[in-house]
Amino acid sequence: MPNDPSVRAPVAIVTGGAGPGIGHGITESLVSAGWSVVITDRQAERGRAFADKLTAAGAKIELVVLDVTEPGAPERTVQAALERFGRLDGLVNNVGVGLTKRVGDVTDEEFSRLFNVDFMASFRFVRAAISELCKTRGSLVNIGSVHAKLNAEKYGLYAATKAALEAFTRGVAVDYGRQGVRANIVHPGLIESPQNEALLANLVPDARAWMDDFAQKRQCIPRLAEPGEVGDLVEFLLGPKSRLITGQAIFIDGGTTSLLWNNEH
Repeated sequence: MPNDPSVRAPVAIVTGGAGPGIGHGITESLVSAGWSVVITDRQAERGRAFADKLTAAGAKIELVVLDVTEPGAPERTVQAALERFGRLDGLVNNVGVGLTKRVGDVTDEEFSRLFNVDFMASFRFVRAAISELCKTRGSLVNIGSVHAKLNAEKYGLYAATKAALEAFTRGVAVDYGRQGVRANIVHPGLIESPQNEALLANLVPDARAWMDDFAQKRQCIPRLAEPGEVGDLVEFLLGPKSRLITGQAIFIDGGTTSLLWNNEH
């Protein structure tokens, strides 16, 4: 139903919105708040299963199967939003990859992939969407990481891309605030998600035990955040209740970035 004039719900793009973990959390929070959502995923089967599940529950979902680093991917996604829903009110750059290597061991190819996914794709999606966001006085939320502020061994270049993304977010806020566009970045800490458990399984003997221990020792609030809690924060930042919040980096980490030392008792 292209350009359906009956569509009144705000419309958002969520890159990686069909991915388990934070992607699911963001999409589900937006749908619950009445948004129509365009989600991207590289895996057609996984994306379709998630989109069908939400559609069956009454959500307005459009799936675009692509790799966010492909030439033309941002333009295709924006066009899909306009053809299906006729407008664009929000953009969430959620897609990201990790890299856990000491700086001196990272190849040019590894860094290029990291930077292309974690920074360049976000820039290109903003560039493709900004004219539509100006029309609707819309909002941008980028998904960063606590590593933008604090670091850990083997995360140096990953942290650098997230710090760059934060500075870029402020730049968008400054460049387009007069047109009514807001831009913020959310920095999650350790999230309860299958991706994080799988990543940590490559670094520690018992990923589950490590995550539980981290929550107890490295957070003020001793439990990990759920993907839906990140989604609720993103929905708030996209919506009208945050209309004077822009250019901000907001941490959702249970207080990890507030601790001077571990909670040892």
